[in-house]
Amino acid sequence: MALKSLREFLKFDAVSFFKSKQLLLMRETPWTDYDSGKEVGAKLKVIIWTDDTKYAKEGVSNEGLEMDIKVPGLKAEDIDRNNRGFIRLSNPTGVVYGEFQNELSIKADGFEFIKEQGGEK
Repeated sequence: MALKSLREFLKFDAVSFFKSKQLLLMRETPWTDYDSGKEVGAKLKVIIWTDDTKYAKEGVSNEGLEMDIKVPGLKAEDIDRNNRGFIRLSNPTGVVYGEFQNELSIKADGFEFIKEQGGEK
């Protein structure tokens, strides 16, 4: 029997996922609603600069991979383009999806630049 809506009960611990990672902000673009076409926030393109997470499987790392982070209510043009660097997300949440459960959709309330070298660590 195939059950429905099971994904609603899966929880992704975004805080733990980002805890041992450094995120480097590369670009920001407007985030538009697919249905209405209206701008609803900003989409941040980040690189996972370092990944010191201890995964259950040996040799796993997400270092060097890119990801998008959606920030509702933030205007992309309000981000200082000259202030590139490591960032820390405020209240990140995420949903794992995809046929192989290897895709991740992340939203955050905001972010701050981390002045010291080394990001989150």
